[in-house]
Amino acid sequence: MANRGQDTGRLVPRIAQAPSAPLYQRAGRRRRQTTESSHIPVKYALRCFRSAILLFAGGFLVLAGAAATINSAILVRARAWPHVPAIVERCELSLRYGKSSVTWEARALFRYGAGQTQRYDTTWQPAGSPVYSRSAASNISREQFVAFTKTYCSAAANDGLRVSSMFPGIARRNDAVVGGAWVREIGFGLFAVVGGLVLCAAGISLLPWIEERKKPALNRKARRARNRVSGS
Repeated sequence: MANRGQDTGRLVPRIAQAPSAPLYQRAGRRRRQTTESSHIPVKYALRCFRSAILLFAGGFLVLAGAAATINSAILVRARAWPHVPAIVERCELSLRYGKSSVTWEARALFRYGAGQTQRYDTTWQPAGSPVYSRSAASNISREQFVAFTKTYCSAAANDGLRVSSMFPGIARRNDAVVGGAWVREIGFGLFAVVGGLVLCAAGISLLPWIEERKKPALNRKARRARNRVSGS
């Protein structure tokens, strides 16, 4: 009787195995997988950053539009407010540069009320002020600057303010109230609110997890369209 530890002389068949890929191919696959996995968080972060920029810009426009709309309502309501005299404590004029033109911009601090205790600080574009090109604005002399400052600041002081009877701390320039400035304010306000909401909606729709939810629906629509074309 043969010992169990001795070789019986029988040939044990081996299971055939597929030849393994060379080491350099397996290493290349590992590098590609590592590179692809490292690109995913970067793309995800960039998409989130893009949505954050759109949401920030949209929120800023919505707030600016809401403020302009509220100011427009105040200007309309101020037509019924009493017209009170005011003194100009500080007034200065500056040039405001746009894309293709340059305009005057005035800023003044008014004092009004009993004992001139109430204060109102505001900025506006003087009515009837000239508009310059960028090249012409560079030729404005110091004497012209002083003359325009005196003219527009004196006009603002003589025009006075419209002050709320219920809330004396709320005031508006009389020229802005009677000159129809509320139309410009409401126009800008509505445009800014609508534009801001569009940007916010775009920012939300471009969030990565929102886009991932849309892909199956888009694929189904594309598949249905292909089936219609092939069926016809």
